[in-house]
Amino acid sequence: MEDRKLIREIQKGKKELLNAVAEKYYDDIYRFCCFQTGNPVQSYDLAQETFLKFIRTVDRYQYRNLKGYLLTIARNCCIDYYREKNHSIPGFDQFLKEGREDERLAGLELRECILQAIQQLPSVQREAVVLYYYYDIKLREIAQMTQTGVSTVKSRVRQGTQKLRKWIKEEELK
Repeated sequence: MEDRKLIREIQKGKKELLNAVAEKYYDDIYRFCCFQTGNPVQSYDLAQETFLKFIRTVDRYQYRNLKGYLLTIARNCCIDYYREKNHSIPGFDQFLKEGREDERLAGLELRECILQAIQQLPSVQREAVVLYYYYDIKLREIAQMTQTGVSTVKSRVRQGTQKLRKWIKEEELK
């Protein structure tokens, strides 16, 4: 069922369809939280919290982009997590160790190199790069999610991409 219709049905009272939303987007939300925290266990909790917050606000939700909306909630959950716990954003080492074996077979070396490079980015650039390239979110939507201007998001993506290319080139020369 398409997202718009699914949301309308949920808002009409078919709350059992909330499971369909969670099934459709859970993996994306969980991975996003992993990129933000580097902690698979904490990311599970943050993904759950994301869907709980969505459930509480679904009656007020006005359809635009459901995946983008859920990613915005997830982003805010991650920010709240760091504020409450006063954590710094760690690397992706644990995420890589916990990855599924079938994901590790093809291109593991390149994947690890890219994830290590992403880890080196400042958090605002990392967030913009992950949302833009990994989740294919438009710059305008990222600007809305992060409450910044489109030019700021463009700059963050461009600068992050440049740093990634430079870092990967340096690694290739080693």
